[in-house]
Amino acid sequence: MNITKKLNIEYFSLQSLFWMVYCLVVGFSVTYLLAAGYTNTEIGYILASANIFAVILQPILAQITDQSKRINALTIFMSTLSIILICSIGLLFISVRSFVLSMIYVVINMLANASIAFITSIQFILDKEGKHIHFGVCRAGGSLFYALLSSLIGILIERVSIKSIPIALCIITVIILTLCQYLYKTTSQTPVVKDHTIDTSHTFSQFIRLYPKFMLVCLGMIFVYYAHAFMTNYTLLVVRNVGGNHREMGYLVAFMAMMELPGMFFFHHITKRFKLSTLLAFSIVMYSFKSIIVYFAPSLFWVYVGFAFQAVSFGLYIPASVQYASKLISSSDTVKAQMMFNFMQTIGMVFASLIGGILIDTYDIQFALLISAIVSVLGSCISISGIQTIIE
Repeated sequence: MNITKKLNIEYFSLQSLFWMVYCLVVGFSVTYLLAAGYTNTEIGYILASANIFAVILQPILAQITDQSKRINALTIFMSTLSIILICSIGLLFISVRSFVLSMIYVVINMLANASIAFITSIQFILDKEGKHIHFGVCRAGGSLFYALLSSLIGILIERVSIKSIPIALCIITVIILTLCQYLYKTTSQTPVVKDHTIDTSHTFSQFIRLYPKFMLVCLGMIFVYYAHAFMTNYTLLVVRNVGGNHREMGYLVAFMAMMELPGMFFFHHITKRFKLSTLLAFSIVMYSFKSIIVYFAPSLFWVYVGFAFQAVSFGLYIPASVQYASKLISSSDTVKAQMMFNFMQTIGMVFASLIGGILIDTYDIQFALLISAIVSVLGSCISISGIQTIIE
């Protein structure tokens, strides 16, 4: 087996397994916590706390990775997954509203979100030359298996019990840790030479002053991701609003993930016909179209129509934002640029978790969807104004 095929199979498997873990942890958080007796406001506090801690934790872990000769993105990734495994075992025995259950969900959501940056960095540990791994294709594998698992878990919750979530989480986490252990042994055979040019690059405050238009794009993504995260967190309530249940939620989440595949898989070919800045702006606008359609949806069919826009929003945005930042920002600041995107998105998720739950409990899901649509449109306008003034 040639090196390109081997590396792509390994990274494809890693992405697929991770996004299955993410599906169970983040995608079904609201489902599990509602079943445990929490209110939407309480769930919002839990998820918001997790995202806030993720924002704080990620740069700390990144600094440790940069400064240590023995710790890299893979070892950090393995550590976070090990803690998630321990917590998932705890979920097997705790299924009622309690302080311990709240803390478990804060920890696993925090670690799952903080791990996203590191699974991206693992690509460069496996592929030191940076020319073997096809990121879009491998990341599409994550969306594919997220979709398949969402559909399966939705059925299992209906037919078996809510405990299907922690059982599946335990099994999949053990499998991915086994894969990580294999990758650690193979990569540790050749010493990794770290690039410490990041240490002499700009500080975050200097970065913000140096790239004001880029920061405008990131700022707008706070609002755009508020709406995106709201619908992701409260998918069950969106489905119930049009007469669905857990099974329909599983199918809808699976459908949404499947819609991400074409954009990610064929992104390399799409960039040959369209400018990167155009694709990024288009994907951001499509986020807002999705929010508007879901708000006006009178039936489950129209909710599906809205979620179909995931193909041209999230599906294009993820690879477009990664490439846009890498081409726009100097090589010494690329990591900061990627982290800045993630920071702003996580902040949007914080507000979605916190404000979204309060709006649902105070008013209803329909009013909360209206607010998310308005916020998304505002964010799109802000981000596009930054993209339009940036010269690639």
